[in-house]
Amino acid sequence: MTTNRRRQSFPLRLSPHARTQASEQARREGISLNHFISLAVAEKISRTEQDTLQRQQPPEPRLRTEAPLQSPDRHASGQ
Repeated sequence: MTTNRRRQSFPLRLSPHARTQASEQARREGISLNHFISLAVAEKISRTEQDTLQRQQPPEPRLRTEAPLQSPDRHASGQ
């Protein structure tokens, strides 16, 4: 199966504040704004898929615990 890896343009609207913050973070990391946004989208997709997988798994059985022991003087004093 051949995959067409042609790059596509996608206009993205960001608030001025979000764009400034993303640009500053990308600059600190030494990457382009485009690459930073691509990584952010990939990270969000990964987290969403992880959450979906965790919700689909049956819950782990809970360990049975005994009630905590009470000190003998509490019973004697009626507390």
